[in-house]
Amino acid sequence: MIRDIKEMSLKEFDVLIIGGGITGAFIAWDASLRGLKTALLDKGDFGAATSAATSKLIHGGLRYLKTLEVGLVRESLQERRIMEIIAPHLVYPLPFVFPAYGWGKRGLPAALSAMVFYDTLSYDRRWINDDDKKIPGHEKFSAQEILQMEPVLSPEDLKGGVIYYDCQMYNPERLTLEPILSAVEYGACVANYALVEDLIVNGDTIEGARVLDTMNGRMYEIKARVTVNASGPWADLLLGKIRGKKHHRLVRSKGIHIITRALHKDHAMVLQTLSGRHFFVLPWRGYSLIGTTDVAYKGSPDDFKVTRKDISDFLDEINKTIPAARLSENDVLFQYGGLRPIVEKETSVEIEVYDASRKYELYDHEKDEGIKGFVTAIGGKYTTSRNMARQLVDIICRKLGRDPLVCLTHTTPLYGGEIGRFASFVDRARKKMAGGLSDDVIENLCRNYGSRYPDVIERAPKKYLERICQQFPDIMAEILYAVHKEMAVSLSDVLFRRTGLCTLGNPGHDVIEKVADLMGRELKWKRSRKNKEIEKVLDMFEPA
Repeated sequence: MIRDIKEMSLKEFDVLIIGGGITGAFIAWDASLRGLKTALLDKGDFGAATSAATSKLIHGGLRYLKTLEVGLVRESLQERRIMEIIAPHLVYPLPFVFPAYGWGKRGLPAALSAMVFYDTLSYDRRWINDDDKKIPGHEKFSAQEILQMEPVLSPEDLKGGVIYYDCQMYNPERLTLEPILSAVEYGACVANYALVEDLIVNGDTIEGARVLDTMNGRMYEIKARVTVNASGPWADLLLGKIRGKKHHRLVRSKGIHIITRALHKDHAMVLQTLSGRHFFVLPWRGYSLIGTTDVAYKGSPDDFKVTRKDISDFLDEINKTIPAARLSENDVLFQYGGLRPIVEKETSVEIEVYDASRKYELYDHEKDEGIKGFVTAIGGKYTTSRNMARQLVDIICRKLGRDPLVCLTHTTPLYGGEIGRFASFVDRARKKMAGGLSDDVIENLCRNYGSRYPDVIERAPKKYLERICQQFPDIMAEILYAVHKEMAVSLSDVLFRRTGLCTLGNPGHDVIEKVADLMGRELKWKRSRKNKEIEKVLDMFEPA
């Protein structure tokens, strides 16, 4: 990918997408795959905001059955299977223990009823060529068996439980990046660190955006026939730039995750608090990833940061639900969080955001407000992002007066996804590189880059095939690839979103310095710039 906002300003696009999270990424891929001249901008790095604050799951939304959102669950389950197909290196099945307590809403009859319905709605879960990706139905187990599987669970009033399956992402940040890489391969122009300062308004028509390149301080105009607001928690603020026009308000839900010592044994766990809220305990790189919270957030999305109180409150909730965990702040390796934009007819931060729908909204401003050339996508989640994009691009095509163009993203592999059965793909890679890289390094390359992994290593000098550190399987060549092929321009881009080096928090000063030194050489940073990049990264590990 080549970052050139000046060059983008010399063109006119069919569609300009503002926001490079998972929603904007899939819109860009779908639009470019259908032959539309596409541009995408993000104020920070791609997928660095809400899309980086995920539970790392591609799931059907079991809890949405509680609010009778059957259509959303069916859509999510269908998209779960599609994600397994188009991103086979990044999405894989994960078994969950769902313990049942008492005989009420947390009880076994309710759990079994939900699971029967869940399996029925996912009737096509085995319609996939890779046998390892075929998801089985649920199984019922006694209380004793559940406790043997996951001893940390509370035995008090435990009546049994079930095991069911959803999917986990190996690297969510790369699953956001790959649709963008796919879009670029089909001709899209993209840029990160491009802040939309204003929309270009001509009468009743939006004709693009005025953009600040935050890397050099220069302003540009990017023209497009249709502009898409896919800016997530910032969506209503962007709408406010249409002077004199009413705009939607959003409810912003604050969700945090923590990584702790391993609480699980062999399975992920979905737990229900006494108040009826659910959270996950997930296996993650030998530790437990626990999330998420769901609390209304007041204030500017630019000011959001996980606080010590957020962590303390969540630890209290976890310890009340699973007392044997006995977690303290000293057990927290890392914390991260983000803001989810939630669509409500009467938006107020006073609503109970946990019970709010996760259904997305696609809004054509010409219909109700008479604003031409402008559409907004609000809400949704990782799992349904591809289908959300499909519907939005359908709207864009109609606005452009194009003949119906068929969406192909449900059958087209993402960038790197052309691998067939993943286990066989890894075996072939290991044989190809026998005697060279270690098995865990090879599998990590196959997971992160899929069929494109040879691009990372084939032209890299031998010294760059070494591991960056012993704790993680990432190698030095990935830093070079991120800088030269994946538009990584800041230290955090590489540490948090192009590699897995910060997946468990601070990897150590030596690792950060090593990556900064190589990036600095490649990007010709001065010492002051390198030190500033390191300081920014270190600040990200500390709660407010």
